[in-house]
Amino acid sequence: MRIGKYAIAAAMAGVSLAAQAQERPYEIKVCSTSDSTVIDKAGEVTILAGVSRGIADSVAPGGPFDKTSFECRGVTNASKAGVDYNSRCTFVDADGHKVVGTTAGTAQGWTWKFLGGTGKWEGIEGGGTGKSIGQYPRLSPTVSAGCGIAKGTYTLKK
Repeated sequence: MRIGKYAIAAAMAGVSLAAQAQERPYEIKVCSTSDSTVIDKAGEVTILAGVSRGIADSVAPGGPFDKTSFECRGVTNASKAGVDYNSRCTFVDADGHKVVGTTAGTAQGWTWKFLGGTGKWEGIEGGGTGKSIGQYPRLSPTVSAGCGIAKGTYTLKK
């Protein structure tokens, strides 16, 4: 009878360990254009709504999130004190699977948190940080362009 109890306990522990998700690293280069519209102004503070659209490539070819397209929608606060923003983003891979997340940042960099996903990204959790690696000439007074590097970790819980 004791052997049976230990066998059951060991089997349950094995199931528990197998169900735990493995943390995986990612590092991507993102490039986008952003179109901003002033939605409010008070003294030296300007609030803008923006849409960014672009592409992401894994730094390691074929790595996580390689060859994805994305769109982010957010709000930026700009003043003499600096610039900060928050946005929600959707990444789509070649198979149509989506990753949704939130980002918050300043001119110095940003943080990212995965909110969910579909298909192979279902159950995604994790996040990371990013920083700008270059700005490009403005296409117009309201359209900017640039690239950044983002890295962090994620898990898939299915």
